Amino acid sequence: MTREQTAPMVSIIIPCFNQGKYLRESIGSALAQSYPNVEVVLVNDGSTDNSAEVAGDYPTIVYLSQPNRGVAEARNLGFGASKGEFVQFLDADDRVTRTSVETHLRCFDAHPEAGFVVGEIEWIDEINQCTGRGGWPLLQVNHYEEILKVNHVANTVAVMFRRAVLETVGGFNGFFSPAEDYEMLVRSARRFSSAHHAEVVAQYRRHTTNTSRRGRLMLRATNRVMVAERFYVKGSARLEAALRKGHHNWRDFFGAVTIKEISAHLRRGDITNAITSTAALMWYVRERVFIIPWKFRRRGMVAARRRLRRLAKSLRSRLGVNSRAVRPSQVSPPRR
Repeated sequence: MTREQTAPMVSIIIPCFNQGKYLRESIGSALAQSYPNVEVVLVNDGSTDNSAEVAGDYPTIVYLSQPNRGVAEARNLGFGASKGEFVQFLDADDRVTRTSVETHLRCFDAHPEAGFVVGEIEWIDEINQCTGRGGWPLLQVNHYEEILKVNHVANTVAVMFRRAVLETVGGFNGFFSPAEDYEMLVRSARRFSSAHHAEVVAQYRRHTTNTSRRGRLMLRATNRVMVAERFYVKGSARLEAALRKGHHNWRDFFGAVTIKEISAHLRRGDITNAITSTAALMWYVRERVFIIPWKFRRRGMVAARRRLRRLAKSLRSRLGVNSRAVRPSQVSPPRR
């Protein structure tokens, strides 16, 4: 028997709504896997652009379409039509690396108790330039508790599930959209262990239409996830503390995103959306709205110092200057 005949099948499921611009790259990356037994399932979620035409150029994929019902329902439809023993979800504007499937399966081999495995991602921009990588810590214990505190999974595209896990916990729940992927991870981690590795398995594309940039929606969605988990952590002081910390982290992070969103609305003269976003900010973030500017200003200063260190190192390299001649601490920060 050939390697392809003996290797377990892996399904890569791609939901797509008006991402024809990037869809060819997404499908191509899934079909180009170094692992031999991969099926690609594409779900057209009511796209009005050229997504259907792009999909038509790939006769070997499984193609499904539905009226626009959202990414949660599109993923569920794709999963129902898939056959793989292992399942990976890939958004239509992202890409998987050539060894993504093979790398994940090696992690499963090393951790047969794991229900799902998590890898690393790179960030890319609209023209495929790499802009960094996640750098998340590798969880080894207390996975559910740690994912409650902070989402240590960069994105769903970095995860591979055993089919049995998804069949046990159920599909994606659109009630939590656009945080339905995080809710799925929390639900899975609550019932199954996971394994984490540092290999880059996907490239997550950052652009102006990313849902994560919509602070108002993300505040509501993450709040729903945190409220839903109260039932499951009740009675455990450790898990209750983890949930509180996670709730604060989401409120702070997407509170800051919402503040930027309000500023953008005001610059465009969109008073209605500015008021709506402000109301969401006050409802979900509440008193922590006074903490956010200072918290993220400190993070910004840390990031600026790191940038200055890299700049100083680059200058030393170009000029051939001894490392003791110019130290990062001697470089003055930019004036405000």
